[in-house]
Amino acid sequence: MRLSTRSRYSMRALFDILINSKEGVPVPLSRIADRQEVSEKYLEQIFIILKKAGIVKSARGVKGGYLLAKRPIDIHMGDVLRLTETDVEPVKCSECNRVDKCICKFYWSHLGEIIQNFIDSITLEDVRQMSITMEEEQLKSKDFSNLELVEEIKRLKRERNAVILVHNYQRPEIQQIADYLGDSLDLSRIATEISQNVIVFCGVKFMAESAKILSPEKTVLLPRFDAGCPMADMITVDELLEMKKGYPGVPVVCYVNTYAQIKAESDICCTSANAVKVVESLKGNRVLFVPDRNLADYVSRNTGKEIIPWLGYCYVHEFITVDDIKEQKRLHPDAEIMVHPETKPEVVDIADYVLGTGGMVKLAKESKAKEFIVGTEEGLVYRLKRENPDKSFYLPRRKPICSNMKKTYLIDVYLSLRDMKHKIVLDEGIIKKAGKALRNMIKIK
Repeated sequence: MRLSTRSRYSMRALFDILINSKEGVPVPLSRIADRQEVSEKYLEQIFIILKKAGIVKSARGVKGGYLLAKRPIDIHMGDVLRLTETDVEPVKCSECNRVDKCICKFYWSHLGEIIQNFIDSITLEDVRQMSITMEEEQLKSKDFSNLELVEEIKRLKRERNAVILVHNYQRPEIQQIADYLGDSLDLSRIATEISQNVIVFCGVKFMAESAKILSPEKTVLLPRFDAGCPMADMITVDELLEMKKGYPGVPVVCYVNTYAQIKAESDICCTSANAVKVVESLKGNRVLFVPDRNLADYVSRNTGKEIIPWLGYCYVHEFITVDDIKEQKRLHPDAEIMVHPETKPEVVDIADYVLGTGGMVKLAKESKAKEFIVGTEEGLVYRLKRENPDKSFYLPRRKPICSNMKKTYLIDVYLSLRDMKHKIVLDEGIIKKAGKALRNMIKIK
């Protein structure tokens, strides 16, 4: 079972309150968001659900925030999961070689009952007690300085014949150890060209899956296996198949920000950098576009084709507002505005440039402008500043942070290489079908 991003952050937020609400003092939402490295708006949606269910309660005023509405011993994990899970399904067992008669699938209905009964018996307090010893073990493994970790990573890279691919949104210290740093399209192409046997992908799960699909003979490691993507979670295979039934014969363009099973049911993939070219390359006047409605809207403005979108979105870009951008423009009137096409249409309307992260990197280098307002995840700004020290880059006041991109630390890369974990394992049929969609994308120049 793979928990949704919403469930994981619900659990983390509850533990944050448990640990930090000393003597009944409410914990401000902004502090929880900072510690969990997630959008405050995203947490706000979660707390609305938990509050209605009587699991948390809010306190208003200057010292406002959230408290647990029940004792930790009375908050059961099953209650939280039933509130926050939208699509609980069995997933392919990566450990079992009996693909057709995998015991995990064959006995899933019974296994589901057992898991549910077990979860219902576990309380927040139980997990707190269990986590004490787990935390001690983690501290032992983190008894390295960053400098030592970097040296260990370099040594293990040589031993494993490994290469480190890093997305532009990763933490600064992770960007610094990259063999290749780039956006989804850059890294997809690089995955097909490198000679190393092992790829360590510092990004999120769908990116590591893409690397495995394009280089199935290689070992692909994702240092944090829980680094997911809320937008990728917003569409399932069943939903896509149902959508296709309603539009027989209409080609499916699938954003790379999706899992392998979705790519396997698509005709071609795209990134934010080449979405318009990909759509223009297809025959016919209609296209199904999944899962990002904002990127779909941007593409529809720049092609003569009818774009039929799925209504998913990236919460990081969704919460960048027109007011955020206008405020920065007021403070920095000479700055040029560049935003990601995953932002809302009204934000795109006021931008000077609408670009993927690779396009932003290129523009910052080549433009004569000295100041830029950047409408994308804050990790890119570290790279922009490092490569353009004579220029200034301004983010919205509420920094757009992708918490999943920020999960990877140096210790995770070290442990992933040391123990050769966590390996991306995909069904051969999925690799074949999804590979066709990805390679069709890479052909588009």
